[in-house]
Amino acid sequence: MERELRSCARQPFTYYLRALGMAALLFQCLLFGMQHGFGPTLGGALFASLHFTLFAAIWILVPFLTADCISRERREGTLGLLFLTRLNATNIVTAKSLAHGLRALTLWLAVVPVLTIPFLLGGVSWLEAFLSVSINFCSICWALSAGLVASVWSKSWLRSVLVALLLSGCFSRIFGMVVDETMLRGTGLMNNGPFGAGSFFFSGGGRYLRFLSYSIGQVLWTATLLASFSLLVLFVVIALAGYKTRRVWQESPPSKLQAWWEKTFFTPRFWLSFFRRWMLWQIERNPVGWLERRRWSGRLVTWAWFAVVISIYSAALGDRHIFRGLDNLQNAIAWLLAGSIAVSAAGSFRRERETGVLELLLVSPLNEVQIMSGRLRGLWGQFLPAFGTLLALWIYFSSLPGEPGTDGIVFHLSTFLALPVIGLFFSLRCGTFLVAFLLTLISGLLLPIVLAACLNHDPNRFGFELSLSVPAACFQIVIAYCFAMALYHRLKKRTFRFAQMSGI
Repeated sequence: MERELRSCARQPFTYYLRALGMAALLFQCLLFGMQHGFGPTLGGALFASLHFTLFAAIWILVPFLTADCISRERREGTLGLLFLTRLNATNIVTAKSLAHGLRALTLWLAVVPVLTIPFLLGGVSWLEAFLSVSINFCSICWALSAGLVASVWSKSWLRSVLVALLLSGCFSRIFGMVVDETMLRGTGLMNNGPFGAGSFFFSGGGRYLRFLSYSIGQVLWTATLLASFSLLVLFVVIALAGYKTRRVWQESPPSKLQAWWEKTFFTPRFWLSFFRRWMLWQIERNPVGWLERRRWSGRLVTWAWFAVVISIYSAALGDRHIFRGLDNLQNAIAWLLAGSIAVSAAGSFRRERETGVLELLLVSPLNEVQIMSGRLRGLWGQFLPAFGTLLALWIYFSSLPGEPGTDGIVFHLSTFLALPVIGLFFSLRCGTFLVAFLLTLISGLLLPIVLAACLNHDPNRFGFELSLSVPAACFQIVIAYCFAMALYHRLKKRTFRFAQMSGI
């Protein structure tokens, strides 16, 4: 436990995490104030909004914290050294879960000063505050469990993170069902919200408790039961993770099932001569970009997103009421694609820094501009089939009579061009992936939208609208150009660390 706490204390992200949580809630306060103001009767609504922001941050950030705690030890070969001590596998997993749980609690405690603002405004009872604390504590337990499962069952960093996020989504759904059964039905409250149990803890539970009859003692008792059940789930996951760690700490060749799975589904079988010529042409034309697509996982991202776009549009075209929500659907796909681009760009130079490939690139005949352009062409080519198909269909449907214009397409097109540039800079600048990913989203998406929204002269209509997409795209291109210049100078002057990065 002490070793893990010292290791976490040496990581800069431990301190950035508190600032990120505080900044997220302060920004949410700003948005709430610009939309609704800070009247004396709006404390409950502000508390619900801040509770939702903290709740979402826990389910996103906490799995990131624990997703690489065991898999990193396996990659670096230090897990076997831990077994030379008096610790067993369960002790190791318990120490890591407690250490990272303490990091998650620092995120929770750092935002307490912001959460006092609704109490100063009034309209928040102590029971609503207790329910918020209970829900967030249980969320930390479930999110820690998702990260531990992903870290034990996978050795690759990227795979661990993706599995952790996937499990986080599944666990959040299960947690919502548990809340629905224990809190809502157990207390006699009826959940008639549009999102099932999610509408309960997204609103902090206050809306139901203010308007429906309830028993305070029963609510407190069911909240305690929910916290006890969440702790039990965490303890069971720790025990299972310890059992799995005892089995996988020694390196072993792939099993017959793993070998068959990779050979059957991930080995090229058709048009092999064309595939070899295509890959040879790519490595001769763009060797830096070829690094992004040399593995089946990189190529899978390209065609998986292309298949997702085609499948969603095919399913939507079968609905007779397609045009009612088509614009929202297209925006949702575009935002998800932007997030995937940010993930790939923010983790791009990380792999080269860890494996030592970046040093080889810098001493090769390639200059800095060729390295930058090669990697950018690789990232653009990775998402071009999906993004090109989405924008082409979007333009076609927007040209139909009575449909929205193409203003939103301009911003998403500039996102496709600018976000890889910004992500590459932060992948070289930041020591941890999560910091690079968040800064990429803030600088490439949030900052242009905020700057464009500042052009809106109506303070009561703060937000991203289609009419603001063109100035937001202009701001985005300018920001990307500045980061491109900064990236070039960093590569030119070699002003970055070559040491391996450890953990998130």
